[in-house]
Amino acid sequence: MDCPRCKDNPLHSVTLEDHLEAESCHNCGGHWLGSENYYRWLDDRGEILPEKPPEVELEVNDSDKAKLCPRCRRIMLKYKVGRGTDFYLDRCGSCNGVWFDKNEWESLKTRNLHDEVHLIFSPAWQENIRRQSHAKTLDRLYEQKFGTEDYEEVKKIRAWLRDRPQRLALLSFLTDKNPYQI
Repeated sequence: MDCPRCKDNPLHSVTLEDHLEAESCHNCGGHWLGSENYYRWLDDRGEILPEKPPEVELEVNDSDKAKLCPRCRRIMLKYKVGRGTDFYLDRCGSCNGVWFDKNEWESLKTRNLHDEVHLIFSPAWQENIRRQSHAKTLDRLYEQKFGTEDYEEVKKIRAWLRDRPQRLALLSFLTDKNPYQI
């Protein structure tokens, strides 16, 4: 098999983790992980580790170019990882193998996400990433519209209102032009 990123460089067998065999490119540092090897490792591994913040930020050399699966020669699809990472994983829709650009596996491992790779490709994971991205966009827009100081204050008020049993009456009072007029 040849590297999907470097094209003509052959992949060489490596061990990513105990009992997890993969293929690696000596030129770009990427890894090809067959789904059968990953699922076998996952089954033998036991419980999924809890996610944690990264100990060290690794520089990931993600590529935006489309890649061909080294096994099937079909175009792989890109999936955003999210969860504090800023890169995509490439996955073959035919054989379900995954290409990790340089340091992507290591970055996932520092966060204990390497045992959840199979979930990254699920609709639920991807929908959660879209929701988080949408919320960040709205957060930036509100901050621009209100200004940082006012936006922080209105978020505190909003949080305070959320727990009040008379929330709707309080909101009516705040929005009424003259709440003292009968």
